[in-house]
Amino acid sequence: MNTRRCLKIAGRINTLLVREMGQGIDPARMLAEPLYARDVLLVCEALPGSELAELATQFRQSLLALAADHDARAGQPSGFSPSRFLNSLFGHSTGSPASTLDAPEALKRSKAPTKASRSWFGRLGK
Repeated sequence: MNTRRCLKIAGRINTLLVREMGQGIDPARMLAEPLYARDVLLVCEALPGSELAELATQFRQSLLALAADHDARAGQPSGFSPSRFLNSLFGHSTGSPASTLDAPEALKRSKAPTKASRSWFGRLGK
């Protein structure tokens, strides 16, 4: 939505610059090349009292909103998380990923001892 708004404002800037100075701009290039957009907006701001100065401000605001939308989309989670990965390996946990790692120890404490537990070292641990 903001891309369309930026292009619409840039199109209006193009029309007014052709009328005012006899030279147009490329609206799509204003979105693609920040330095080109900066130069066009500086020319617009150099004509105070015209609609071009107001359009320059509107274009900058729309461009900031477009960047914020882009950042928000980039920050969306991918669906992968360590807790989701651990839950897929060890089953669902209601706690944090760290509590999932501690779950086998908690299960040992909650079970009634039936046999002597074996250590990882086998005979060396005795």
